[in-house]
Amino acid sequence: MNISALFSRNMGHSGQARIAWALRVGATSSLPQDRAPFGRRKFRPDCRSSERLYFNVRSFGSVGRDHILQYAFVDDRGNVVMSAFVRAAAPGALLLGSPPGDLAAEPLDEARFDDVAAMLCAGATLVAYQRVLQGGLLPRGAVGSAASLDCAWRRFQQTARRIGLSTPAREPITLHDALALAGLPPLESEDAALRALSIRALWRWMDEVD
Repeated sequence: MNISALFSRNMGHSGQARIAWALRVGATSSLPQDRAPFGRRKFRPDCRSSERLYFNVRSFGSVGRDHILQYAFVDDRGNVVMSAFVRAAAPGALLLGSPPGDLAAEPLDEARFDDVAAMLCAGATLVAYQRVLQGGLLPRGAVGSAASLDCAWRRFQQTARRIGLSTPAREPITLHDALALAGLPPLESEDAALRALSIRALWRWMDEVD
């Protein structure tokens, strides 16, 4: 299996440097057992990429006792640094009724992806829409190597109140809602990479209005 087939063709030079480093180190080193939550690790990628990674995790279906998740990470420049399907033990909180469709490549196994994600996220600030839900789906390696995890949903609520946006009465405000209120392009699909790009666009919009 060629893992490079799982990554987006939109990846820029900085994204290529980060993921190449992750794959090279992940293949030759093992992760320590004790990890401080979102603590900086000794090893950091030697590349000029942004320290912020926007990510989304999508439930894609189940096969037997396995659950297929799509993980996507985008950097500040808008490069899709990584988009991969991962075969994981089915999370009890996720209920799916249909099997996944045909995939372009065999999903990664959970242990291998844990290593790659740890190297990819080393020292980075991760940004998700709904921190608790999305952060809970990250592999331990990503959680242990990241510097911190920010919540675009919570920040948008604060920004909307401050600038006087009329937000929906219902909770929570979805990513679709937030994009519409900010006047940003709507989501074209539920693909994790497109959602991560939209989270980046929303975060940058908040940087401008804050």
